[in-house]
Amino acid sequence: MNIDSLIKEADRCVKCGLCLPHCPTYQQRQDEGDSPRGRIALMQGLAQKKLPLNENLFNHLDRCLVCRACEAMCPSEVKYGELIEATRATLFNETAAPSGRAADMMQRFVTAPTHRRNLSRLLRIYQRSGLGWLTRHSGLLRPLGLQRLAGVLPKLSSALPTQRYHPPIGEQKGEIGLFVGCMGDSLDTTTTHAAIKLLTHLGYGVHLPAKQNCCGALHQHRGDLKQADRLAKENRDAFDGLNIDALIYCASGCGSTLQKLEPMGCNDAPVMEIGQFLAQAKWPEALTLRPLSKQIAIHLPCSLTHVLKQGHTPEALLSKIPGITLLPLPDNQNCCGAAGDYMIRHPEIADELRDSKLRQLDTMRPAILVSSNIGCALHIAAGIRNAGLKIEVIHPITLLARQLP
Repeated sequence: MNIDSLIKEADRCVKCGLCLPHCPTYQQRQDEGDSPRGRIALMQGLAQKKLPLNENLFNHLDRCLVCRACEAMCPSEVKYGELIEATRATLFNETAAPSGRAADMMQRFVTAPTHRRNLSRLLRIYQRSGLGWLTRHSGLLRPLGLQRLAGVLPKLSSALPTQRYHPPIGEQKGEIGLFVGCMGDSLDTTTTHAAIKLLTHLGYGVHLPAKQNCCGALHQHRGDLKQADRLAKENRDAFDGLNIDALIYCASGCGSTLQKLEPMGCNDAPVMEIGQFLAQAKWPEALTLRPLSKQIAIHLPCSLTHVLKQGHTPEALLSKIPGITLLPLPDNQNCCGAAGDYMIRHPEIADELRDSKLRQLDTMRPAILVSSNIGCALHIAAGIRNAGLKIEVIHPITLLARQLP
């Protein structure tokens, strides 16, 4: 995004302001510098060298969640997401502002597959030994700056299988490449296991290339485009040559970044969110899901609604379960505050945004909350545990897979 584009967008936005009621940070702080319109003006000033880069200006830009709610409702179709990411890329090598020990650890964790899987194994042992409870409640992690990070860690389930191809069950309908990313092979293997089970039951062979890596979303939002591009190349190479009909991912937060990889495989396969793919797929007529007489709340991540435009898919898919009661969260269009590593870098803002979701859940008291993005799920689940609510948080695909006959 060049300076001319910034000037044009700033001039259009200054006369409008319809985005202000939809911006989470503006609604919280009532500061024009923390609104989309204000941030675009600041970016314009930086681009024209009319404003110096100082801590205050940097913080205004860094506090943006990049939820893109403003972009979704903008009548002028201003590409705010591109503007903020281009500006952060420019600033990435110009600022020495630290992201914090926990955020830096998260950045390193997501980009090293072998270390990530080894650390996940150690975390499983750590949790099962009881040391996890001890360190959280003893305050040992606070001096290290890791208390916040430890608080969002879920109870880890079994590791992914080493098997790299899972054949279809019954009549074969096609071949799928499954992107698991950094979370699907470490902190969220439950969803990956569920995706394999569901896809194979629907007649699809599932490929899990060993060399795939993080999608690069955290790095792209931070402005580290060099690292994001390196990860994109790794993932393209990992899936290159597979004769697949689609590349499927489970975490909606990976979506906008993974679109860079399209087309994939030998058949120019599309890149699709798993809910989108399953909503379009033809389900076997003989496949009837087991009934479930429970209330299920639906959380819609910003990445699913504002970026991918697939906010309708969770309810459409879960409606296939007989007897289920679906309760979309009120104000689902509002960000929960997770936003990748934002919940680690800006915990106060993230928790204030999450609190409104927790109040709604406290009133609704569903048995299960489903969310299509692992970052949102970790953030909300941590809040649920802290509030003492007995609500399970899982991916919609996990619930569907549980109800298979």
